[in-house]
Amino acid sequence: MATGDGNDFIADYATGALTMIDNKKKQYYVITKQDMEALSAQMQAQMKQMQAQMRNLPPGFQEKMAGAMGGVAGGAAQAIDVHRGTGGRTIAGYSCENWVVTMGEMSKQETCLTTQLQLPVAAFDAQKSFASSMSAMAGPMAKSSGALWDKFKEMKGFPLASTDTLKFMGKTSTTTTEITEIRKGAIPASAFEIPAGYAKVDSPMAKALKKQK
Repeated sequence: MATGDGNDFIADYATGALTMIDNKKKQYYVITKQDMEALSAQMQAQMKQMQAQMRNLPPGFQEKMAGAMGGVAGGAAQAIDVHRGTGGRTIAGYSCENWVVTMGEMSKQETCLTTQLQLPVAAFDAQKSFASSMSAMAGPMAKSSGALWDKFKEMKGFPLASTDTLKFMGKTSTTTTEITEIRKGAIPASAFEIPAGYAKVDSPMAKALKKQK
């Protein structure tokens, strides 16, 4: 994915590795699946320590802390709901229908899906595996990740536009994306190659793991 701000990334679904490319500095680094698993273990240990400390707080304050973190601090599983929305539209020449995905009060995603384009099952399963590795770093939130992707299977079609709303720590953020053009054809192998002359550096995640040792 080319973000347009000078930073690109390549997700390797086969190995679970993520390559981050900084075109401004002409550098890149690789985050491996093992790095993510190691950092996840550290974060979950820290989360358990924080939960143990919270149990020593007054009941009223515990409720406020849990509410501010959307229930994550208490490890509460969020209820996941997937249902057809109302209406639809045409985007980039393809008609799509609205779907809504909510995870408790913390997250809401409104997506317009087209059945005129299909994501291969193998690609969906690979994305699910990769996303699970990434979300594992979120500690208790990872418990909902697998269930969320299973729910996604109820949504038939390819996403052309989405609006994601996230409530966390008393703040709300909204991200909107929409496809403007779709091209079909073979993707050149060069699209997945590191540009010549770019230097490999340690990833921030690897540095963080070194400091913890």
